[in-house]
Amino acid sequence: MTYKEKIIYSLPFVIASRLKVPFPMILGGDYTRFRKMILDNNIDPLSYSLEKFSLIFEYAKVNFPFYTKLYSEAGVSDLKIKTLADIEKVPIITKSDIRDSLDSFSGNILNNTGGSSGEPFSFYIDKNAQAREWAHMHSIWELKDYRITDLKVTITGTDLGERIFGYHPTQNEFKYNAYKNSGINKTEILELFNKYRISYIHGYPSAIYNFLYELEKVLTPQEKVIIQKNIRACLFGSEFPTPNIVKYISTVWKFDYISWYGHSEKCILAYDLLKDNNYTPFYTYGFTEVAQHRLIGTSYHNFDMPLIRYDTGDIVSADYYSNGLIKSFKITEGRIGEFIIDRKDNKIPLTALIFGRHHDAFDFARYIQVRQIKAGEVIFYITTSETDLVKVENSLNLQNIDISFKVVILENPIVSKSGKIQLLVEEYESTGL
Repeated sequence: MTYKEKIIYSLPFVIASRLKVPFPMILGGDYTRFRKMILDNNIDPLSYSLEKFSLIFEYAKVNFPFYTKLYSEAGVSDLKIKTLADIEKVPIITKSDIRDSLDSFSGNILNNTGGSSGEPFSFYIDKNAQAREWAHMHSIWELKDYRITDLKVTITGTDLGERIFGYHPTQNEFKYNAYKNSGINKTEILELFNKYRISYIHGYPSAIYNFLYELEKVLTPQEKVIIQKNIRACLFGSEFPTPNIVKYISTVWKFDYISWYGHSEKCILAYDLLKDNNYTPFYTYGFTEVAQHRLIGTSYHNFDMPLIRYDTGDIVSADYYSNGLIKSFKITEGRIGEFIIDRKDNKIPLTALIFGRHHDAFDFARYIQVRQIKAGEVIFYITTSETDLVKVENSLNLQNIDISFKVVILENPIVSKSGKIQLLVEEYESTGL
């Protein structure tokens, strides 16, 4: 959190709200331009994609030594992008391919990410990235009737110190301190929802789940209605909403939701309107394709550090339009790295291990997290109030999986530095919740 944000979050709502400036004015003409583009039914996605891909491809091979060398060695330096088949001739790049070539690029905004795999990566984004991002994000939220004047509570990894909430006028949101136990802070939370018309809860699915779960344990039915009454939907970002989270929020709280796929590198943004793990990409945002079941993206608006045919690390299946563009993609195994290895060096995806089997543990456990010690040896961290270790161990369905394992019971889940509750963890650190 920046020093400026610390000052803003410390201000009372009555003062901070006076700093509110309409979002389109803050982000400028590029926000408005992309909003119009998204809504323009006259734009042909195929023609637009080919034109934009061609521009970034021509620019990259001339201006960046990394791409000049790559395309020369691949024999595509003279390639002209006119069809999707031409795009397929361009080499695919990975995070490791360009990590050591950062000095080949330049820009004013340097970002970094560890990604879901925990593999660090630094990259430049263009000055218009934020306007482009929010133009598309607001288009997704509008599918749940969102307006920029609506108040929301946002729960990500923000640490507000001793404060429970902090209001930020730019996003018209109350940031919740994700490192505070919502059950213990019930009074302040009820006061906020009573005083203001909160229409959306936005954030990491795991963080929203944790917030609602701890709160529900201490609420009366009448108090629960105070939280529920004005919520139109949950806005799930940055994580895949796992089945146990979706079931809890949909059945216990009766909340609608929408989720989307995106990543820090800003090559692909897609949304799951039907809640069936089929993500529809925006071709006004970037170019989306699948090669050998790998999700590939191109940031054709970023001329500071183009990522052209960039392997996201996700394994997917796809449906296609008749013109060859991807209509939607389904994440089938999750990001590479989200697996364990058994004694025979077989890779077992965590989504299959945890959610593809019936574990009786989900009858009483809030979270199941996994740490690989070595091939064939695993620790399961189970967040539960159940204290009978033997019962917890027996509640895991691990038939026909060649591993040895032990179970550690936790009162609270393991949370990453960014505030996410991931399936695959490196080590156990107390959350302080």
